[in-house]
Amino acid sequence: MIAQRISAAVVAALLFSGALSFVALPPAGAQPPPATAVPREMIGMVVRDPWYEFGTHPAYPNQPNYIAQERMGQILAEAGVRWVRVEFLVRDRGAGTVAEQIARYDYFINDVAPRYGLAVMGLLGFGLVDIDPRDPAYGLIARTGTDPIYGGGVNPYMRLWLDRALQIMNRYQGRVRAYEILNEQNRLPTGQGFAGGEGIDPVLTGRLHTKLYRCFKRNECDHRSDDPAWRAGVTLVIGGLHPRGSEVLLPSERRLMSDRDYLVELYTTEPFSSYFSATGAYPAEALGYHPYPAEIRLAAAVEEEVGRIDQRLDLLRLRLRQALQATSPAAADIPLWITEIGYNAAYLQQTSAGQAAFLRAVYRQMAARPDVAVVFWFKYEDFPPLSGSDAQHWGIVRIPFIEDPRCPGGACYDPGGEPAFRRGSYLALRELAGLPVERRFMPLVGR
Repeated sequence: MIAQRISAAVVAALLFSGALSFVALPPAGAQPPPATAVPREMIGMVVRDPWYEFGTHPAYPNQPNYIAQERMGQILAEAGVRWVRVEFLVRDRGAGTVAEQIARYDYFINDVAPRYGLAVMGLLGFGLVDIDPRDPAYGLIARTGTDPIYGGGVNPYMRLWLDRALQIMNRYQGRVRAYEILNEQNRLPTGQGFAGGEGIDPVLTGRLHTKLYRCFKRNECDHRSDDPAWRAGVTLVIGGLHPRGSEVLLPSERRLMSDRDYLVELYTTEPFSSYFSATGAYPAEALGYHPYPAEIRLAAAVEEEVGRIDQRLDLLRLRLRQALQATSPAAADIPLWITEIGYNAAYLQQTSAGQAAFLRAVYRQMAARPDVAVVFWFKYEDFPPLSGSDAQHWGIVRIPFIEDPRCPGGACYDPGGEPAFRRGSYLALRELAGLPVERRFMPLVGR
């Protein structure tokens, strides 16, 4: 009841302030959606994670930032977005208990998303455990043993990750429509003494994925559901693979593995193979992929770049189909989910206009493919650093922020969540969704 009262107050305040009037309603007799529109169910967005919007509004100390989360929901709906990806994060120091940190997502998932018709995909990534998975003593690559709940080949990192993932999934049930299991596990970023480019051996990621799938879909292990029927409607997605592949695989230190070879090895690992032998199916319902253009070739023309992405997806699909030809070639035809693709308007000579053009081209090309279900644009908002050679201008909007290590994620965002401006990519999304475009209140910028 308290949350409902807060929600009503937030919506009323935004209505009163005129915040909902940025986009005019279509005039009477408006034309039907243009032929260039893509299916709304395909339009996804990687959003600002609710974990970061907790205790950031002075009116709501130690509570979710209801204002900023509400405003984000409104703008996403205005842009024509149907799916959103949120990443679940847990920090072991200074952020409260695990249950308290998961609860930071309640308002967005339970209130904001349904109010604005947004389907939620939760990312169950490496951020569920506050240890680098590459840590040889305590990470995912550490020595394994037999666990009384999850069975063989399990170490403390894996046990903690599974516990937290299943706790999240049971908490939200069908209110989260899909989960992505891990993220760019074949190429991790620079950090904590690692050079970047390291992949986690497919045997380990396959084991983690299969154990979660078995526990969740077959209602085994811990965190069972008394009435598990709702679980059948939740899609489990293989974490989005990075197109550049792995420089080295840990812990074995095998050198160089392409994204296609990583996928094939994943499907032929003992965990995936054993699950197939026992059930006649592989433990996956969709395949995530991240075809970033700058990772494939720099400074190519938009049409050339998108065409190369299309070819890359064909090769990925063909390689998996060939590998499974002797067992189950149909298993290679699960839907592709592009769980990240984006364009940094501050990178080299890239611009806001180029970002909008790339977004249009990507969605139209992916909509022409029968095997792509959803495309999640990266990202809703810009993030630090704001300027310099490493500036991160990925967003369809910029929310004003000040870089400050005392704030969540190292940046203090405007507590109201009001964008300073929308980029042309925001308008491009509206056009693709078949929505009318009004520019009178939407200043555009060059970068």
